[in-house]
Amino acid sequence: MADAGWHCFVALPDDDGAAAAIGRLPTDGVRILLRHRSGRPCVAGRLAEGRALVAEPGDTRLAVIGHCSATQDELAAAAARIDDLTDLDGLGLAWAGSYHLVASVRGRLRVQGTASGLRRVFHGELGAHGEPGALTIAADRADVLAAVLDAPLDPALLALRTLDALPHPLGDLPPWRGVSAVPPGSYLALDPDGRRPLVKRWWQAPEPVVSLTEGGQLLRQALDDAVRVRTRGTQPISADLSGGMDSTSIVLLAARHRPSLTTFTMENDDQADEDAQWARQAAAGLPDLNHIVYSNRELPQFFGGLMELDGVPDEPSTAVLSAPRLRAVRGRALAHGSRLHLDGLGGDQLLCGHPAYQHDLLRHRPLLAAQRLRVLNQLRRTSWRVEARGLLDGRSYRRWFADRAHGRARRAPSPLSDWGHFPGLPVWLTPDARDLVARTLHDTAVTAEPLAPTRGRHNDLLAIQEAGRLVRQCHQLTETQDFSHTSPFLDDRVIQACLAVRPEDRVTPWEFKPLIKTAMADIMPPGVLTRRTKGDGTTLVAEGFEKNRRELAELWDGSRLAALGLIDPGPLRELFDLSYTDSLHRGAMQSALSCELWARATATQSAAATHP
Repeated sequence: MADAGWHCFVALPDDDGAAAAIGRLPTDGVRILLRHRSGRPCVAGRLAEGRALVAEPGDTRLAVIGHCSATQDELAAAAARIDDLTDLDGLGLAWAGSYHLVASVRGRLRVQGTASGLRRVFHGELGAHGEPGALTIAADRADVLAAVLDAPLDPALLALRTLDALPHPLGDLPPWRGVSAVPPGSYLALDPDGRRPLVKRWWQAPEPVVSLTEGGQLLRQALDDAVRVRTRGTQPISADLSGGMDSTSIVLLAARHRPSLTTFTMENDDQADEDAQWARQAAAGLPDLNHIVYSNRELPQFFGGLMELDGVPDEPSTAVLSAPRLRAVRGRALAHGSRLHLDGLGGDQLLCGHPAYQHDLLRHRPLLAAQRLRVLNQLRRTSWRVEARGLLDGRSYRRWFADRAHGRARRAPSPLSDWGHFPGLPVWLTPDARDLVARTLHDTAVTAEPLAPTRGRHNDLLAIQEAGRLVRQCHQLTETQDFSHTSPFLDDRVIQACLAVRPEDRVTPWEFKPLIKTAMADIMPPGVLTRRTKGDGTTLVAEGFEKNRRELAELWDGSRLAALGLIDPGPLRELFDLSYTDSLHRGAMQSALSCELWARATATQSAAATHP
């Protein structure tokens, strides 16, 4: 198979036929990490040194893969207490960090990732699809599993990935036939023969009943534990210091364990962007910090260097558009000796909350909701009557999904009250592709369920899972045997602490990220605590688009998606005749471009096998 990123593993049932999967993994660095009690392989793959810890007492075999605070003795003690697969339900939050759990209990297999979706589990049947008695195996990368199973691309799901956003659960579906994803917060269980896969939830979002003060203490402890897991030992590390509150919090905590930490700040020549100024203010209070400031001009331009892209993530993702820049950051970190780079990604989704909480608030604290809505309407410059219609909308998620899928939308969507974003079908989809997408939307509407009963909580969980998916794909773009990125805000215990706080305290129009300010008040520089702005980089993106759009327009002349019968390249090529700021289809254009780049890089299947 083609090399699909350095870190990967497969989990196998306790059956002789499953071991054949090992021979289809990348050849270099693959080893058996865990065996069933029978001696058959349970987990095989390639991981950096120190990223897997195993315990093998009695009839139980247990592995944690990733960043985990558990010691060898703690893992062995936990494994000794396990008598059934359900006994593992508490271990996903038992230790700090971000990790997969794999267990074999009397030959039964359990594989789980994280609630955020930063660590995923995929599964499929080994052998001819639909054969009676086909073995199910699991992997942490969709492309690795697809290669092991010899699974063809699914044209309907690939066409979906060209859209600018996907409502739950469509964003979770891998673009291969026969490859299924375990939802974040659930686990896969297999009997020893591997023939009756079962997917069950192990995580539920906490009830949001904690005050801001108590929540700040919980977040501080969880975030400090998350950072401590990454900073222990002697491995050289580095971190982003962008100037925002999220990365600054990570650096302040990391510097307590590694005072001589190396940090990087990109200075933007856009006068409106004050990030570097705030980063310098934070660094000034850390005299041992190795703080390196560099110009944004030292990184590749946005939209530049994409024509020769290789080593893409395991699924189509807009992350590929940042690949040259992410790899340049990796090169800078490696040049300073770093082997692990910390960032603040995921913080926005946890700390800002979703505006649809106003829909929830109206139903249990109407006076407070009305007070906040007056402020939000002024900030958004929208009509009270228009917003009120949305806020009074009581449709279920399934009804909302069906109305959108069938074109029965009664009003323009509003982030204050909608269940989420629903994509339109762009003009560049071919008739066949439009039919495939429409049928998928209609079929999904029949069984669609929200992530939570209310719109605010559903949108919060959706935003966290989308962040987990995107950050995971960014990490895949930079990981090597000797280097990886890591994002402590997306650890499950950090998410648990944030979601436990009352949403009316965590999400407010009067203050920016009050929860992290409460958590970090004693060590955050006062000026950073009062900051209400955030750099967005739009100017740099538009500039990069302008300089690279002609080259990108030519990309569609030999389009892989067009060869698969999914897109008409003409309308897409025309978008590159417009400026970035003039285009009304920026999001959809970037999704289509990302999907095209991904499809080119993973073109290992014949067009005949994937043509509609």
